[in-house]
Order: sequence, then structure tokens, then C-alpha cells
Amino acid sequence: MKPYVLVVDDERSIVVGLTTLLAMADIESAGAFDRLSAEAMMKRKFYSVVLADIRLNTEAEGLELLEDIQRISPQTRVLSMTGYATPALECAVLARGSSSVIRKPARNGEILAAITGLLAEIEKQAAEQARLDVAQLQAHTRKILFSIARRRYHLTSEEAEDVIQEAWLLFLERRGIVRCARGWLAGTVANLCRHHIDRSIRCRRRFAVADATGTMAQEQAGGLEAGIAVREAMATLDSESRNVCTLIAIEGYAYEEVSVRTGLPLGSIGPMYMRAKKKLRIALEMSLPRDQRRPLAA
Repeated sequence: MKPYVLVVDDERSIVVGLTTLLAMADIESAGAFDRLSAEAMMKRKFYSVVLADIRLNTEAEGLELLEDIQRISPQTRVLSMTGYATPALECAVLARGSSSVIRKPARNGEILAAITGLLAEIEKQAAEQARLDVAQLQAHTRKILFSIARRRYHLTSEEAEDVIQEAWLLFLERRGIVRCARGWLAGTVANLCRHHIDRSIRCRRRFAVADATGTMAQEQAGGLEAGIAVREAMATLDSESRNVCTLIAIEGYAYEEVSVRTGLPLGSIGPMYMRAKKKLRIALEMSLPRDQRRPLAA
């Protein structure tokens, strides 16, 4: 958040002089000449620092301004100025939230140093709060983000860790424009999981093409009958079992990836594959001449 300073004084020359001084120091500022104007401006815009005279026509009005600041913008820091404050008045000012009191007449350097010091303190506190907020957000979202990656998309623990770290790096780059951090992180992790699976599928397909090319060459060299027998055996399976066998045995997918592609529960993939392989072995044995068949395991 860009810092802004509001200067409040019933003497116009002081307001003009101080806003000019701040502009020369590349600090954006605005001026108000009474309590009501300052209150209206604070309702429209956040000011990091208010530099205000204690006596705005009266001391009572200056004290009321401090109370207005606490009510309208409690995160705003206040520097008070005075030319004739008593110890009792200074205590009243500090009790109403002012950070310190600058005594008039003050040198420009003194005023500027007080404002820049307060802005630096605000920036440091904001950075510390941001780090704390991110740490809390990580702690509160870690479980749900891992659940998305592991349970919904069936990534391995290592893959889930990589995806979530990538999501956090993107968040830290863009958090200034992210409105709902938790929703944004969940959506980003889901997108990254899909991209990870798509990349894995493309990689598997390249290996499958290479494997299919080698298989075709073997068939042409003399294994054509074996290839026909396998295709006939596969035809005896139901469509789901045939699809599972193709994905695992031919295309090389892991059980988790097969579950995502087929929509079948992860726990059913292994048993279905084992049953399908047993049926294939039986079908292949039955396709051989009787004297070449081997006893089938129970």
C-alpha cells in the first residue's frame, strides 16, 4: 500500500509549506485546514500518517480530531504539532493515540525525519505482518491443498509437494492482486495437477508410440501369429478391463494415472488388472495346440 500523509493545520501557510516539503521528498500528501475537512478526507482515503496541529482553532477541536482518527482510521499513525502545549495537554494527546509531539517552531529536517521514521516503522510492521499472514495461511491450507493433489488427482507425495510449492511461488508473485487467497491457491493447485497429468500422458504416449513401432517390427519379422493371439485374447475381456490392461501393460501408466483417466476408484485398479491378466493367460493357453498347453495355476 502506497503511503500518504495528511497535514492538518488551521494556518494555510503551514499546510502549503509542509505539503511542499513532503513533495520534494517524494512523499505524497494532502492538506486540510480544520477537523471536519480532515474527517471527510479520511473517510474517502486511507492515510498512513496524519501530521496535525494540536490547536485547530481550539485545543478541544484538536483533541476531537485525534478521537476521530482512532474511530475512522485506527491504523493511521499520528504526529502532533504544538507551539505551547502544557505537560498535561501532551499527556492527553499521547493518550488519544499520537505517536509523538513536535514542538513549534520545528526545522523542516526535524519534521521530515519524524515522518520518514514513522513511515519506515509502518513499512517494517507491514512486512512482518505479511510474513506472519503467509505463514498462517500456509499452516491453514496445507492439509486441503495436499488433499486436492493426493486424493482428487492421485499424485504421489513427491509430485504433490512439487505442485504445491509451485502454487505458492505463483501466489507470492501475484498476492497483490489476489482477493481470496485460499480459493486462489486451491484453484491453482487443481490446475497445476491437471497440467502435471497432461504432461505425464504426453510422455507416456511418446513411449507407447515407440513401443508400438517396435512391436510391429517384431510381428513383421515373424511374430504376427502371436500378435493376433493377444488381440483375440484381449477381445474376451470386458471394455473396462481391456482399457485398464492397455493403459498399464501397453502404455505404462501408474495405477493413480489409470484411476484419473478411467474414473474408476484407485483401490479397484490393481484387483481388476490382476483378474484381467489371469483371463488373458487362460485365453492364450487355450489358443495353443493341446500338446503345447501348460497347466494353469490355480
